[in-house]
Amino acid sequence: MGGDLVQVGVRVRPHGVRGEVRFLSLSGVPGRFAQGLQVAWRGPDGADLPLTIESAREQGDEVFARFTQIPDRTAAETLAGGTLWASAATSPPLEDGTYYHHQLLGLSVIDEDGAELGRLSAILPGAAHDNYEVEMPDGRRFLVPAVEAFVLRVDLDAGQVVIRTAPGLIPDPPKPRPRRKAR
Repeated sequence: MGGDLVQVGVRVRPHGVRGEVRFLSLSGVPGRFAQGLQVAWRGPDGADLPLTIESAREQGDEVFARFTQIPDRTAAETLAGGTLWASAATSPPLEDGTYYHHQLLGLSVIDEDGAELGRLSAILPGAAHDNYEVEMPDGRRFLVPAVEAFVLRVDLDAGQVVIRTAPGLIPDPPKPRPRRKAR
């Protein structure tokens, strides 16, 4: 499986005795796990195993799936603790102004005046909205609420997220520590 991969499932574990596995879907797209979808199972050690969905049923955020390469529970047990990844190209198109996480991660974050603030390093879910974590060049991090009041524009072609800053949003540079006099 080539190209960019996006994580579509976590907490993989066996289910039943016929080789079915159960996992938490990160997709949010009904019908995402259709028969024939090629995925990669990635183990805790980083090893990948290509799999093809034979059948799947969704119950809320959980998916119960069978893979053509996994004939029984013993084989399904080897997948426990892994994650599932799919080609980004298999992701359905979104409405204008909405983005997949993999499209945003790593983008440059600039303010309204064009000053570089850092890179979008993580997207953290919140109760009311997501928060974008920005890592500054010096390693400090800050959070930006992912709402229109702060996120003014996302330009995938330019690789930028333009944000509106506010007092207290961006951490102040560290203050130099006073030097002690040698005795």
